[in-house]
Amino acid sequence: MKYEMCSLYIVEDTLSGDVKIGISNNPRERKNEIQEQYNVGEVRGISVTWFLTRKEALYWESKFHKKFSHKHSPSRGGKEWFTLTTEEINQFVGWMRESNRQNIEKINILKKLIKDID
Repeated sequence: MKYEMCSLYIVEDTLSGDVKIGISNNPRERKNEIQEQYNVGEVRGISVTWFLTRKEALYWESKFHKKFSHKHSPSRGGKEWFTLTTEEINQFVGWMRESNRQNIEKINILKKLIKDID
């Protein structure tokens, strides 16, 4: 089984204020693709968090898509676009920051375990 890190990201269409929640192995490149492929203005990256597998990133993407399903913005072109309040965006970004903090904690534990083995 191949393991490849994958990110969960949130970007904003500066024209409409709508946000896109998606996953990508290369969020910087994906941001450029979004700008070219969708009917949007400039695309601004808001936040990103990483997972060890695509499956884990898909799991969380699905959770947030369901959470915000009543806020879909189909005019942006796709089921991953949402019209969220500033508070909802801040809560989502807060969750992502906590996820990143936990990832750093796990990495530090692994480094210590590896060091103890040497």
